[in-house]
Amino acid sequence: MLIVAGHGIAHPNPSTTAFYIAVAIFSAWAVGALVVVYVRDVTIGLTVLATAVDVAAITALAVLSGGAFSQARLAYLLVPIAVAFRFRPAFTAAAATSTVVAYLVEAFAHPAASRPQAVRFIVVYAGYLAWVGAAAVLLSYILARRTDRVRELAAVRQRLLTDALTAEERERQALAESLHDNAIQNLLSVGHQLEEIGDDVEHVALARAERAIAATIAELREALFELHPYVLERAGLEAVLPAIGRRAARRGGFRLSFDLRYSGRHPDERLLAAAARELLANAAEHSGATEVAVRLARSDGELVLVVVDNGRGFDPAVLAGRVGEGHIGLASQRLRVESVGGRLEIHTGAGSGTTAVVRLPSAH
Repeated sequence: MLIVAGHGIAHPNPSTTAFYIAVAIFSAWAVGALVVVYVRDVTIGLTVLATAVDVAAITALAVLSGGAFSQARLAYLLVPIAVAFRFRPAFTAAAATSTVVAYLVEAFAHPAASRPQAVRFIVVYAGYLAWVGAAAVLLSYILARRTDRVRELAAVRQRLLTDALTAEERERQALAESLHDNAIQNLLSVGHQLEEIGDDVEHVALARAERAIAATIAELREALFELHPYVLERAGLEAVLPAIGRRAARRGGFRLSFDLRYSGRHPDERLLAAAARELLANAAEHSGATEVAVRLARSDGELVLVVVDNGRGFDPAVLAGRVGEGHIGLASQRLRVESVGGRLEIHTGAGSGTTAVVRLPSAH
């Protein structure tokens, strides 16, 4: 629109039918390109095509509206700047060079080049274009270095997260195997001995001891089911989440309900199980809830875990202070989830319960 307005000012009585037709075509192209960019990923081929069409369109508008002196020439300045923010210096340099060459060709080929001082005007403006192009290349170089650095840091962060999860998994496996090989076996041995004693001596205390040992063994086996990574690997989230929830429900004294609608597999199941464990532990220890619901489903291309309680809630502003006091469980889970492109959202308020939502990108 600015080009059209400038053209009307520069040429108060022009014969500009072709110019306005070119503007309409270019506008339609721009709208179509925006739609394509919105609905699909932008490839290098599409970017090269779009840049070439932009330069060609600007050149056509300049030819139809005054050549070297056309207001359309100002649009050349935008091409290398726009490219610099998204692409590497080499591509930016190519775009900048194309704008200078296109301007020089259309300017000298146009009849307006025969005007007095036209050559000087063309050379000076080409210099402006070259200067802006050089600045755009420098900007692209700086942005590319920053992007590379961010990518390196993200890769390091991902490796650290993977190492942390692997170490945590090893510790859980070692603990599970130790419980199975020592504590449970010892309790089973004691239980057998009590049974043998009970065959000869009947006493209510022996019966209570046998029941207590049986209950403890059952709880330990449930803990093993939750702790050992082999269970998650073989059985999946639908089997592990109820085990995690039941243990938290016993500690917190709340009623627990499940709505699990995801029977597939996901590459970040360990991370999701860890997040569920932390959220349910917080509900058990801090919420004072009487009811907690756990939901798991695929939604809008994401795997979504929701933990809802009817507890006392809290002021979200206190989370930062709790991190400073050393309570890093929730903050740690948030970083882990975000490191794989997910989100952890906490919706709460004093007296209004808490809804925690973990969203992970679905596996392709």
